[in-house]
Amino acid sequence: MAGSGAHAAGHAICLPLFEFDHRMISTLSLKVLQRMHDRTVAGMVAEVAAKSVGDRTVRNWLSKSTTPYPVVLEQVRLQGLEILRENLKSKDWPAAERDAYVAGLDATPGFVSGTVFSLQSACDQYPATVHLAGQIDLLEQALAVHRQAGDVRSAAQAVLDSEWLRDEHLAIPQDGISADEMRRQLREAVSWEGLDAPGRVLVLNLQFQLLATLDLEFCAAHLPGLEPAPVFASLLPRFNPRVDLEGKTSVPTTRDLYHYPTRRLLDAIACLRVACKSPVRKWPTAVPRVAAMARWLDIAGQDKLASNLSKWRSGRTITAERFQHLWDACFGFIKESVRPPAPIPMLYAATVFTELFISGSMAERNMSFIAPDREIYLGWWERQRFALLAGSEPVTAGTMQWMPGLG
Repeated sequence: MAGSGAHAAGHAICLPLFEFDHRMISTLSLKVLQRMHDRTVAGMVAEVAAKSVGDRTVRNWLSKSTTPYPVVLEQVRLQGLEILRENLKSKDWPAAERDAYVAGLDATPGFVSGTVFSLQSACDQYPATVHLAGQIDLLEQALAVHRQAGDVRSAAQAVLDSEWLRDEHLAIPQDGISADEMRRQLREAVSWEGLDAPGRVLVLNLQFQLLATLDLEFCAAHLPGLEPAPVFASLLPRFNPRVDLEGKTSVPTTRDLYHYPTRRLLDAIACLRVACKSPVRKWPTAVPRVAAMARWLDIAGQDKLASNLSKWRSGRTITAERFQHLWDACFGFIKESVRPPAPIPMLYAATVFTELFISGSMAERNMSFIAPDREIYLGWWERQRFALLAGSEPVTAGTMQWMPGLG
């Protein structure tokens, strides 16, 4: 269901509100990275490339006003890797681990796989996710070549000929979208507009497949006591389940109607804190009230964090830096040397869901809010779980259930 201001469209299409682009997932990853760090890519690249080029030059590259020389790009790449190596050194990473991490990032074939690789706190935690992201990078790069050549038919055929893409990538049964129909549109497409519908379906399914794989590997690495559970599904945007919207063509101006991914992320962190403080590692019977988290942050001397809770719960972006501070404040009762790292992949998933399904704002009365059908994500999570269990290094799991109250 999509809402615009105080109005809503009928419940049906789960597809996000974007026009298909041949590098859609790369573009999405770029927007997510900018949200997470509250900085433009031009600024980040310019900082890395400061010894070689300036901010304006980088902006011209990104706008395609100018084309960088290969030798300059190579200089920027090497400078970026050196900055990363020094950053890891400042965090007391052993030399061997620093070298392995930098080499692994350098070996990724594109932006999507590089972004996923950077979410790790070690270089080998998410191998299946990085591999899938690499396949997406290579597909998008092939589509980019065909788009530059203006060759619609070759672009469509590249999708049809990709052996690793299955019927599930071109179908959304919940919306009555079948793989047969999407393949027919790909076979008959003679314009870029003809690729729009199957492209949007493909992008949504690939993004969910990527997140589902990361979900499984993240839980195995950071929540090893947990039995297999689709943790990231707890971060999907939804309407307040206590508000009956069935059959409605307009959204009532009910307080607490929109449950944003950022709000759901905060709820998950609050539940994790309660479970960690419990002597028997027991989940709370319900999601803690927001006042409780405000008290935890105040106790830790983080008044500014506490004052931002209502803004974050209302959809304002949480940067990775703020998220780290929030995590450290909430879990300050755990000695720093043994405190688990902040679950950055959860922040990443919440930010992806925000970019996919929410745009505009209530203040401007132009907000579009989509609450996607959870079954789409859960279907991918089940498929990826079986794929990982059948692999050479199946993910491990414990016996503790994920917090049932998160829904």
